[in-house]
Amino acid sequence: MNPLVSIITPAYNAGGYLDSFFLSVLEQDYDNYEMIIVNDGSTDNTEDKILSYKKLFERRGIRFVYLNQENGGQARALNLAFPHMRGEYFIWPDSDDVLCSDNISAKVKFMTAHPDYALGISWAEYIDEAGNSLGLLKRVPDKNDNLFRDLLISKNVYFCPGIYIMKTSAFVDSYPALSIDESRAGQNYQLLLPMAYGYQYGYIDKVLYKYVLHPSSHSNDGLQNEKMQLRRFEEHERLLKRLIASICSESDNAIYQKLVAVHFARLYLRIANQHCDGDKARDCFARLLRLRAASLKDCAYACATAMGLSLKK
Repeated sequence: MNPLVSIITPAYNAGGYLDSFFLSVLEQDYDNYEMIIVNDGSTDNTEDKILSYKKLFERRGIRFVYLNQENGGQARALNLAFPHMRGEYFIWPDSDDVLCSDNISAKVKFMTAHPDYALGISWAEYIDEAGNSLGLLKRVPDKNDNLFRDLLISKNVYFCPGIYIMKTSAFVDSYPALSIDESRAGQNYQLLLPMAYGYQYGYIDKVLYKYVLHPSSHSNDGLQNEKMQLRRFEEHERLLKRLIASICSESDNAIYQKLVAVHFARLYLRIANQHCDGDKARDCFARLLRLRAASLKDCAYACATAMGLSLKK
């Protein structure tokens, strides 16, 4: 019998997208899966949509678990869902995207062929709401592939949850309490980093997910506000440093802590330059000097900011 796959999906005010999402799940060419969806305190018709599809899934003999919480973010929603998983593997697609019809079957085939792998990573197609292709999202690993390092500095990686499949036992080994940090800074980092460091993983060279670009996407909210940008990234930096400390060996911990410190100091310096914040730029450049990582480009950004000039990225 084919292994059971759990689909866990948070939904917040997703009523306008759930038809496309649920239909793409129902059109899978793989039938041994369960659907676990968490309504994250929606104020639109999300609940009505979920309940209508719950009946349709159950008529097909598919286990459908509907959970509800006050709005608390995706990490909290995932934590509510994790204890309900029964699958040997799980995927966690977004409620406003679309699964290709072979999303589950191709992933299961890959994981079955590589029983030592804890994580499989496929491709996605970037589309607009009309279904027009905007390109591919795919990781092309270099010769010395280090997914853990690249996740820490957001290099050549895509935080598009529908491209992944994870072995449930590996997740439980990493998070015995079936709970991740409920910070809004990065549930995908928390799921992926332990797999990238302590387990084997591999790539499925095929588009299995359609990542939909919505005009109302919240992913860029507040990016024009310097304080909001800095607050968001500082929370993210703290989370990554905690994860490194909990995952890595002592020697690797020192290496990756510095990598993250340098990465974020440079990021803050460029944000300060965008907003012509001389004081912040000076602090960031001093931090890079202390880390013995300041480059000529960093110096250019610091000097330009001091003169009130904003450089192009």
